[in-house]
Amino acid sequence: MKITTKQLALSLYESLDGKTPSRVKVALEKFVELLAETNQLTKADKIVTEFIKIWHTKHGIVEALATSANGLNKTETKLLKDYVAGLSGAKEVLLSEKNDKNILGGVIIKYGDKILDGSIRTSLSELKNQLIK
Repeated sequence: MKITTKQLALSLYESLDGKTPSRVKVALEKFVELLAETNQLTKADKIVTEFIKIWHTKHGIVEALATSANGLNKTETKLLKDYVAGLSGAKEVLLSEKNDKNILGGVIIKYGDKILDGSIRTSLSELKNQLIK
């Protein structure tokens, strides 16, 4: 039976959960040794990616991306984090920012498999389509 990277990541999470830092170090060393022995070190990046997803899910953390034309100030950043936390039920939102002058204004928020498009560019495009009808 082939073990998936997700299964390996879950196994790693379960072996580290609740451990002291010194025990985490030992468990990580053993995990890496196991990967080496089974010729699976090439899967390390994918395992780490899956581990982060599991960690975030277990700890109520959501990653989000906010795209705006001119950047966000501290107040806007806090409002967006609170908004995404409210929608997703997350305890914590890790918000990354991206600037894109092409959206003209407003903000596009992406988290999980959701996209909330409040950009002026999209609003203008929708208005144009309604006027054409």
